[in-house]
Amino acid sequence: MRKIFLGLPSHWFMIVIITAIIFACGINKMHVSNFNLFISIVFISIAVLVSFVLKTSKQKID
Repeated sequence: MRKIFLGLPSHWFMIVIITAIIFACGINKMHVSNFNLFISIVFISIAVLVSFVLKTSKQKID
């Protein structure tokens, strides 16, 4: 499984959490009834995910 799921387990856990949040908003038809809030939740979730991955990754930028 390590060959399939590359990266830290915490990164995969955050992806699952963010996906669940966005999926729950979609199931509740928030993208139809309250579009601005839905887009805000999507953008904030993605920003949190990207910042978490960048903060916890071991890559160095020179």
